[in-house]
Amino acid sequence: MISLAIILLSFLNPSIKLNSGKTLSLSGEGPPLLFSSGLFGTMPMFIYSDFLNKLKNNFTVVKINNNLPLNNNDIEDVVKTLSVENIGYLSHSSFDPRVLETDKINNAVLIDPICLPRVDINGLNSQEIDINYPVLLLKSGKLYNSTPTIPEWQEPIFKKEVDEIIYDNVGHPDILDNRWADLAKTNGFWDTTNGNVQNYKDWKYNKNSIKKIREEYREFVAEICKEFIL
Repeated sequence: MISLAIILLSFLNPSIKLNSGKTLSLSGEGPPLLFSSGLFGTMPMFIYSDFLNKLKNNFTVVKINNNLPLNNNDIEDVVKTLSVENIGYLSHSSFDPRVLETDKINNAVLIDPICLPRVDINGLNSQEIDINYPVLLLKSGKLYNSTPTIPEWQEPIFKKEVDEIIYDNVGHPDILDNRWADLAKTNGFWDTTNGNVQNYKDWKYNKNSIKKIREEYREFVAEICKEFIL
């Protein structure tokens, strides 16, 4: 039974080898959408399971399986290997801005984009990115409107105008599955949603308030990806 389950899982989520020797995992149905997880694409997919399952209704979610940061050569390699003109791109958190400077990306959605700074004689400065396709920045309200916030030099600057949406009352980890979002909050890495604020006289304890807000947030992001990229 275990062997049969492994074979079935491999069939449902095929793995494809790239020219570089890296492998791709594919899951879902629809046009290919390359997903770059946190820490430059090195965070594991399973911490995003709920969110990615929502994407799979409209996209074939593509993930490069290795512990190395996603780079611009990977984009070219993925497109060539999949025999597609270009590919949708979705990232969460930190990424290499050079990845976006290609003509092989269709549209891109960046969730809380964070870049390493450019260092020069003036100190730390934001990276400038040259793009020729539509880009949407989807920002969690608590990351950008709370204290402390991310430094300006970690925010990318685009030479072309991009769209931007701020989603209030959620934090940087709230796109993750609840277990991992809770862990990030417990360890003080990032602020997360605290649930809906209620009137004093009408207050009732609601242990599911935070889970509901996160679920609505993930559904919103998945729907925005569908509308913007497709």
